[in-house]
Amino acid sequence: MNDITEKQRQRAVNDRITELKNALYRMDVAHTADGRSIEDVSLFVLEHTHINAKCRQGMLMGCESDD
Repeated sequence: MNDITEKQRQRAVNDRITELKNALYRMDVAHTADGRSIEDVSLFVLEHTHINAKCRQGMLMGCESDD
C-alpha cells in the first residue's frame, strides 16, 4: 500500500514540475534569478521562480494601466 502511495506522490510531483515548466516557458522564463536553467532545478525552486514571474507580470500590467 505504501508503495502505491509513494508512486502517486511522485507522479503528482512530476506533474506539477511539468506544469510549472510549461507555465514559465509561456511567460518567456527559461532561467531562475540566479541563472540556473529551469530544467535543472527542484520543485521548490520552480515554485519560487513561478511566483516571482507572476509578480513581475502583475507589476508590468499595473505599470501599463498607469500610462
